[in-house]
Amino acid sequence: MKTIFKMVNKQLLIASGCLVYLVASPVNASQLSEQRWQEFNLAAVQQHIIPNYQTLVEQSNLLVTSVSAFCEDRSEQRLNAAKSQFKQTQQAWQNIQHIQFGPVTMLMRNFSLQYWPDKKNLGGRQLNALLKQAGDAPQYDNEFFNRASVAVKGYPAIERLLFEAKLFAQLDSNPSYCPLLTAITEHIASNTQSIVTEWHAELANYHHYAEDALYQSPREAATEILKTLVEPIEAISDGKIAAPLGKTLAKMRWRKSESWRSKQSIENIRTNLKSLQHLFSGVSGASTKQLLIESGAGELAAEIDRQFSQINAALQQIAAPVAMQYQQRQFAQLSSVQQQLKQLSDNLLASMQPLQIKLGFNRRDGD
Repeated sequence: MKTIFKMVNKQLLIASGCLVYLVASPVNASQLSEQRWQEFNLAAVQQHIIPNYQTLVEQSNLLVTSVSAFCEDRSEQRLNAAKSQFKQTQQAWQNIQHIQFGPVTMLMRNFSLQYWPDKKNLGGRQLNALLKQAGDAPQYDNEFFNRASVAVKGYPAIERLLFEAKLFAQLDSNPSYCPLLTAITEHIASNTQSIVTEWHAELANYHHYAEDALYQSPREAATEILKTLVEPIEAISDGKIAAPLGKTLAKMRWRKSESWRSKQSIENIRTNLKSLQHLFSGVSGASTKQLLIESGAGELAAEIDRQFSQINAALQQIAAPVAMQYQQRQFAQLSSVQQQLKQLSDNLLASMQPLQIKLGFNRRDGD
């Protein structure tokens, strides 16, 4: 799968951003202590990563219950309840989608939870193929999911099935429809529970640092966490806004947007930005913002926090498009947000310099 974090080469922009910052605000040359980075790591994991995954587990379990109730009583009321719960579950995923390391990457869980963008409609074609096997009485068990494509295991697959325009006709004609829908929700609930369980075990890696350990130092571990703060911003700008919006209103293709079937594309971005701001300044004791202040970059830290809040406020004024199309004013509003995100991305990249953090390989390069 092509990951949503697909990034252009930004070395010149990084250099220029750092140069501007250095001219504007001298940096304290002293390094943060390893103890301070350790406090940062534990704050990020215990206050941001694990709680957000735990919420995802809870919401995914509620989705299992809601979908099962609909499949037992195929009414409009039950369907609306299942759709509503799907949206809540999806937002729980958007809260933690930026974490692209640790247990979520084991066995390609990150791609299994969300295969997107699906440029070749692989998910649609494979779901249709599965549903055509109704007469073969397929068993949607662990063996099935071990062999199945990532395109039919996650939230986009549920969205396709649950928000199908001819859902009730499909239910009447295809006995596999509800069993497959239910099985996917149960698989997701199991997957997310495994991620939480493994993250609790993963905490040991943030207490033991050595050459033969996962991380050699608290600073190295912190670098991994900081990548999940910096890299997603331009991914949101490029993948979630620029690609579906197009360069002009006439070239707008909203079906390229994330979660367009459930009309959650803009809400996803709001959730992403709120969660990233929490990772930047919301954790207590040793947030990225606090460490920047301690490193002599208080003005830059305040500017980044202000940009997060400004973009979040702008997104509150933007609704999902009507009939998959914006008017010129709305198009301009979202285009403005895209540019603000690029500026925020530049500042976050520049903020690594006073922290003396080298992000190194970018997960999005070369995808």
